[in-house]
Amino acid sequence: MNGKILALMDSSGMLTGVGRAHMAAVATVKNGSITSWDEIEVGWDITHESEAEGMHHANVAKFIQAHSVDMIVAAGAGPDMQRMLEKLGTKISLAAGAARDAVESIAAKD
Repeated sequence: MNGKILALMDSSGMLTGVGRAHMAAVATVKNGSITSWDEIEVGWDITHESEAEGMHHANVAKFIQAHSVDMIVAAGAGPDMQRMLEKLGTKISLAAGAARDAVESIAAKD
């Protein structure tokens, strides 16, 4: 795959649920390799409990759109989050383990 993959992880770099991520890594993938990896602290693990669900999903959507994300890799996503991602046209790959390893695996498939 060529494009941008958003890996959602905890503070130790392990994949976590979309709406509960502490960190997001925006990876640019080209010709089967990661060409850039930018980690951004999003704090969705904190805002998940303090924001109304609609606002929380809207903030996730804004981040995805602002970074032109083609695919998300995460450990999970609730049904409402999955519907929102589908409306955005963003693919999701559910995986476990280290975020960078998961992105490298997806990049190598093509």
